[in-house]
Amino acid sequence: MSEVPDKPKPAPAPPAPTSAPSTPAPPAPSTPPTPAPPSADYPDVRSAADLRCSDVDRERVAEALRQAAGDGRLTLTELEERLEATFKARTYGELQPITRDLPQGPYPLPGGNPAANWQQGRPAPAPVAPVAGTTGVGAEVQPPLPPSGGPVRPSERITSVLSNEKREGRWEVPARMDVTSILGEVVLDFTEAVVRTPEVEIQTSIVLGSLTMIVPEGIDVRLDEGTNILGERKMKLREPVTPGAPVYRVRGFVLLGEVTVRPPRDKRRSILGH
Repeated sequence: MSEVPDKPKPAPAPPAPTSAPSTPAPPAPSTPPTPAPPSADYPDVRSAADLRCSDVDRERVAEALRQAAGDGRLTLTELEERLEATFKARTYGELQPITRDLPQGPYPLPGGNPAANWQQGRPAPAPVAPVAGTTGVGAEVQPPLPPSGGPVRPSERITSVLSNEKREGRWEVPARMDVTSILGEVVLDFTEAVVRTPEVEIQTSIVLGSLTMIVPEGIDVRLDEGTNILGERKMKLREPVTPGAPVYRVRGFVLLGEVTVRPPRDKRRSILGH
C-alpha cells in the first residue's frame, strides 16, 4: 500500500500589528465662568421716587410735621402716625405722601424743588437770570409762611373736687397743666388734641382721686419722680417712642389716689393707609 503524503500544515498567521502607544488628548480649552445674574433682592429703580432717602430728608419731613402740629393742622394722633411713617420711610416715594396735604406739599424728589423752599411751604421758584456782578443762583429763598394758629396757651388749671372733669375731642393742649383731683376723677384724652409745643408739663395733686391720661402709642410720656403715698402710678403704653414726638412730663404727688397713662381703647386707624 502506498503511503498518503501528509497535508501541508497551514502557515501560521502573521502576528497582529501592535498599535502605537496612544497619546492623551489635549485638554479642552477652559471657558470663563458665566457671571451670576443680578440678585432679585436688588431694588428696581425706575424713577427718582425709588431712590433711597437720607436721615436729613427724614428729619426735614419730621420738622415740617412738628410745625404743622404747632399750627394746629395735625392732632396728636396724626402727628405720631406721620412721624412713625417718616422714620420708617426708605425711599423718596414713601416720604412724599406724608406731607401731601400740608402747605409744603409732597417732599421734593432729587433735582426738583429745593428742600429749603419746600421746608418753608413755598413752590419751586421760577428761574431768574443772575444779576451782573453776582455769583450763584439769582433767586433768593422766600420767607416762610406765617403759622395758621394763634399764640400757645401758657397754662391751664383743672380742679375736680367730688366731681368729674374731662378733656376730649379736638382741644388745644397748653404748655403746662395743673391738675388737682380730690375725691374726683380727671380724664385727659389727647387722642385728637392739638399740641403746639414740643414738651408739655403736667403737675398733679391727687388726693383720694384719679387722673387718667389717654395718649396714642409712640408718644413720650415720662412719669418723673414725685411723692406717692399709698397711691398708684401706672404706665400702660407698650410701644417704643416715635422719634420727634412731643414729650409729656408728669410730676407731683399722689395720696391714696391713682395716675394712669394708657393708649386709646379703639384700634388705631392710620390716615396714610398703612
